[in-house]
Amino acid sequence: MSSTKSLLLLITGITAEHYPNLYDPLRSHTIHPLPHTYITEDDLPQSFTWQNVNGNNYLTRMKNQHIPQYCGSCWAHSALSALADRVKIARSYLGLLDCTEQSENNGGMLQELGPPPGPDIDLSVQYLLNCGIQDSDPDTHTHKLSCHGGNSLFAYEYIFNTLEFVPEDSCLAYIACSSESEEGFCPDVAGLTTCESWNICRTCDSFSSNQNQFMSDAGNGEAEERDAYGCRAIAPGSIPNVTILEYGSIEPGNIHAIKAEIYARGPVKTSINANYLRNYTGGILGSDDDPALLNATHNHGVSIVGWGYDEERDKQHWIIRNSWGVYWGEMGFFRIELGRNLLGVEDNFAWANPAQWTAPYNECHNTYVDPSVDVTAILRR
Repeated sequence: MSSTKSLLLLITGITAEHYPNLYDPLRSHTIHPLPHTYITEDDLPQSFTWQNVNGNNYLTRMKNQHIPQYCGSCWAHSALSALADRVKIARSYLGLLDCTEQSENNGGMLQELGPPPGPDIDLSVQYLLNCGIQDSDPDTHTHKLSCHGGNSLFAYEYIFNTLEFVPEDSCLAYIACSSESEEGFCPDVAGLTTCESWNICRTCDSFSSNQNQFMSDAGNGEAEERDAYGCRAIAPGSIPNVTILEYGSIEPGNIHAIKAEIYARGPVKTSINANYLRNYTGGILGSDDDPALLNATHNHGVSIVGWGYDEERDKQHWIIRNSWGVYWGEMGFFRIELGRNLLGVEDNFAWANPAQWTAPYNECHNTYVDPSVDVTAILRR
C-alpha cells in the first residue's frame, strides 16, 4: 500500500477514491435567518475565538478519536463537538435570565453572554457510530457513518430525521468501534456496537450476583433485567440528551458567511486535507507558502472555533480544533491562513443548532434561543 493511501486510512478509515463528497448545498433545514444576513463584514472583529470571550471559554473538552484504538470517526467528533459547543454557548445566554422574564418575553432576549453555567454537556460519539447507516455491500467500505468515515452534514440530518436525539457521552462510552470494523478488539465487542434500545444509554455496577434484586427505572416495583456484567438499560424517559432544531451548510469560499456563522452562533464543522498535519507542532500554516498546502482533497473533519490576526504578516488565520488529543499540535488546535482555501479548509462546511437539552442541574430553561432575536447582544461583546 502506498504511503499516501496508508495515511488516508490512518486519518479517516477510507482511501481517497472512496471518500464522500461532504458538501451538499441542498441538504439543509433552516428556521432562523442565517447570520451573514444580519451581521455585516464591518461588524466582525479582526480576531475572535470561542476559546476566550471576555475571559470565558465556551468550548467543550478536547477528545481523541484514536483512543482506545484507531477509528476513522473524525466526522462524528467534529460534528458533535461543534454541536456541544453551541449548547454551551446557548446555555450561557439563557443563564442570565430568570424563568419569569423568559416566560413573559416568549423565550427571552439574549441580553449579555455570561459565564458558562457548567458542567458541560458532552455528546456520545459512540452512539452515532452504533446507529450509523451503512451501504448494503460491506465490501465497498463506503459506510456513511462509521469508523470507515462519514458525512457530518448527513449525520446532522440523520439525527434530526431519524435518531431524534443524541445521548450525553456518559450514557455510552467511546470504544472506537462500529459494527463493520475489524480493528483491534472490535470483533470481540460486536454486541456493543448495535443500535438496539438497550444500547442507547446503559450502566454497569458491581451487583451482578444480585442482578434480579434491582428495581427498574420505571418505578413499577418490578425487578429489572440485567446482563451477566450487571449492566442495565436506562429507561427512555431518563436518558439525558440533546436534540437538533436546524442544520445546514455554508457556501464554499464565502468568508463573510463563515465568520458570521461562527461569531453569532458558534463553531462550525469543516473538512481539510490532513496529510500535511501529521508533523504539525505549532505555528500558522501558510506562513511559509509551502505549495503542499494547496492540496484541497478532503480526508478529515475538524471544527473551526474562531479566527486570529497575525500583526507581523498582516494576515488573518483560522483557529481550528482537531480530534487527535491535547498532546497534538497547539494543545489539540492548529492555525491556518485564512482566505486562500489552504488544505481545502474553506469549501466544505456543516453546522447545526440545538433544539433542547437535558440540563445537568435545575435550569429554568433548556430550549435554544437564536441570536437573531437580539442582534445587539452579539454586537455588544
